[in-house]
Amino acid sequence: MRKGMRLLLATATGAAVFATGTATAFATQTKAAAVACDLTAADVTAITVSDAYIPPKDDATIGFEATLKDAWKLSADKKAVERNITAVTAEFQRVGETTWNSATIEALPAIPAPPSSGDATLPTGDVKLKGSFKVTKDNKEGKWQVRLHVSRGAAANDSCKEFQVGSQIKFVSASVTDPIVLNSGDDTQVSVRANILGATSVTARLFSNDQNDSVDLELSESGTANQWYKETWFDDDFATGSWTLELTATRGGQSVKFEKADNFWVQTGSSKAKKAKSKIAFDVSANKVKKGKKVRLYGTAYRGSSGYSGKMVELHYKKKGSSSWKFAYFVKANGSGKFSKTVKPKFDAYWRAEVSGTSKTYGAKSGSEFVDVR
Repeated sequence: MRKGMRLLLATATGAAVFATGTATAFATQTKAAAVACDLTAADVTAITVSDAYIPPKDDATIGFEATLKDAWKLSADKKAVERNITAVTAEFQRVGETTWNSATIEALPAIPAPPSSGDATLPTGDVKLKGSFKVTKDNKEGKWQVRLHVSRGAAANDSCKEFQVGSQIKFVSASVTDPIVLNSGDDTQVSVRANILGATSVTARLFSNDQNDSVDLELSESGTANQWYKETWFDDDFATGSWTLELTATRGGQSVKFEKADNFWVQTGSSKAKKAKSKIAFDVSANKVKKGKKVRLYGTAYRGSSGYSGKMVELHYKKKGSSSWKFAYFVKANGSGKFSKTVKPKFDAYWRAEVSGTSKTYGAKSGSEFVDVR
């Protein structure tokens, strides 16, 4: 079949054709061929698809990349490089559907200019083309396929890649330790659990319904699919009464907020909890700094293996040549135990972080970091 006839046929079937470096996409659909979803290794050595999912609101753009083999050849007189692959089109569908939908894909690279003298040489390396397609909130999760049509003159082959499209973000359940019993001078462990489908990150906000008190947390994935968790700590300064758990689940830049994922109660009481160990990871943003410039002192405080939520961290310094440590600043850790303080050091000194002990938690000191002021 001649080139002009092939281009006419591709336009009629709704494929995206790239034969001369210009990308054209068509929105029509074509009938699916009942063939196995495999790569034709002589044409395409790999097709990789980025994170694919059903979006909660706006359409999601799913990217893919194809690696093309032997895209170039030498002319008969070996004086110029010519296209060995003359056109590439791309389509996608959900497995089991009867139609293919046009995908967009980059144009083939420009033909390399011939050398000013002597024989031409083939470009090294395979050609990689990136493409994309849209998934809407009304589509269905499951197995999907992306298919490439690769033409070499009059010959053409298909290469297909099957991939999984994940579920839309869905809230199943959540829970917080209930009740949370606060004890004077002690810290109480609090567990946050959530079962959310289709998320790649989940954050939580625990807030008092009656007072201006809250904790922000970033949940971690557990070993069980769709299960998220975080251990944190409440001390006796937290507000008592009714609290609410609010969750925000995110994937692909889109987020869904679940404003009342759970309700729980905080109250005062007494307990005989075993005394826990604490520790501090500490660092500085620079060990050498010009006088008048800023340095960030930061780290994470832990109670047991979890972040020490809301704990007051002390920052101390020891001047170079001195043998005594002096208090410098207080900084409050966030819900994950992280803390940070930006300072303008005026002299060479060692810095470290400390947390004081309670009746149920041992105190801790970090290692020191030296800051050279020049």
